[in-house]
Amino acid sequence: MKDIVITAKRIRKERNAYIISFILAFIVNIIAIIIYDRPWTELFSQIGFVVAISIAFYIILWIPRLLIEGVRRICKK
Repeated sequence: MKDIVITAKRIRKERNAYIISFILAFIVNIIAIIIYDRPWTELFSQIGFVVAISIAFYIILWIPRLLIEGVRRICKK
């Protein structure tokens, strides 16, 4: 059976992709607070929703990354 090796470079790349997703979701939360004139305490009280949205953004980011990787593998052969 072949071992699966995840390199440190790959882990950093995935971490950075999730951090970008989290920052984007946090910015969306800030924009919603400003647009709907809500109290700024929602910035931290809605952190659960921010995490859920950031996971959704992270999954959405996977779609183009999978397509690009697939094209690379096809062209490599």
